[in-house]
Amino acid sequence: MNGYHVITDVLTGEARLALATPALVYSECVLIESAARLSDICANSNVALLYSLKALCQSHAVGALAPSLAGFSVCSPFEARFANEKCEANLPLHITTPHFDAASFCEILSEGDYVTFNSIMQFRQNASQIAQEASIGLRVNPALSLVSDQRYDPCRQHSKLGVSIDELLLNWKQLQADGTTITGIHFHTNCEGRDFGQLLRTVTHIDERCGHLLDKVNWINLGGGYLFAPEDSFTAFYAAVSLLQNHHNLSVFIEPGTAFVREAGYLVSTVVDRFSRDGKEIAVLDTTVNHMPEVFEFQFEPDVLGSHEDGKHRYILAGCSCLAGDLFGEYGFDAPLSIGDRVVFANVGDYTTTKWHYFNGINLPSIYMLTEDGELVLVKEFTYEEFAERNGVSSNVVI
Repeated sequence: MNGYHVITDVLTGEARLALATPALVYSECVLIESAARLSDICANSNVALLYSLKALCQSHAVGALAPSLAGFSVCSPFEARFANEKCEANLPLHITTPHFDAASFCEILSEGDYVTFNSIMQFRQNASQIAQEASIGLRVNPALSLVSDQRYDPCRQHSKLGVSIDELLLNWKQLQADGTTITGIHFHTNCEGRDFGQLLRTVTHIDERCGHLLDKVNWINLGGGYLFAPEDSFTAFYAAVSLLQNHHNLSVFIEPGTAFVREAGYLVSTVVDRFSRDGKEIAVLDTTVNHMPEVFEFQFEPDVLGSHEDGKHRYILAGCSCLAGDLFGEYGFDAPLSIGDRVVFANVGDYTTTKWHYFNGINLPSIYMLTEDGELVLVKEFTYEEFAERNGVSSNVVI
């Protein structure tokens, strides 16, 4: 993407040196380009494109995405209020969550929103209260595991996510007889998937097991979990959508999160210490995996600008918390690292701000937006007062 080259130039020039670290920088160019590309892919098959706020919930970034969207996917009253009040896009909400707080959501819902219930019990407890305000759906769990790590597999055994097809078939007539019409079906079965053949397999499985029920609803939400990388093949994606549209006359939604924002985010850090330990060089940074919790959760090594496998100067990049496992991985560079050098992590736009925390009292990174015009704008700088308030202090006085 062009935005990648723009931000690389900025973060290796004077602006990079002027940043107080740690700092999380979002490229507006990359956000807009990602949204436009996803919008084009979906427009080719008449799929309505949603954005899942759980990946990144920053108003400046979401505002850059909004013109390409047909709505927001949200999982809580806070996300729903944020979409309505802060994004200034006036787009429909698509809500699904294992915990549905009817009182909170009823204050937020408006005509044209969509609510998908996660279980039969949740539907029976809440559907009648919101039927006048929203289109009602059920989340289906097709029990086809596509994710090797069970922590992130929605279709794992004993999954809490969605109604099994057998349960759906058994209860469908009674649910419809209860007086609240089910107008849609939702499923979400993948995590960082690149193979749309898995999506086609899932859609085909649902069609074979309960296709007659798909004829009785108006819409289907394919969930998220696919990266939509430019080099991927979308043939199977289009085939899955065609089956749903042509065989069942359904409106189709999809709700990626990571695909929109991952490439747009860069975490800029500074080397604060360096030493040898057991034959390895250690470079301690002023950031921590607690600023990118999925590094620790997934045990993956984030990309670092300027590093490569053949770099002869190798370092274990370590975070600055007292957690022994606060490690980003081992990286090679063409030149040695010195205290004061900057290290820039790339492709970290997703699941950073929505998950990071204050462990050890280490301050959160400042957030910047690199605008389309190349201006670096400070969006948010965190303060001690916010840390203190979070820990029960008001105006520096313990209550």
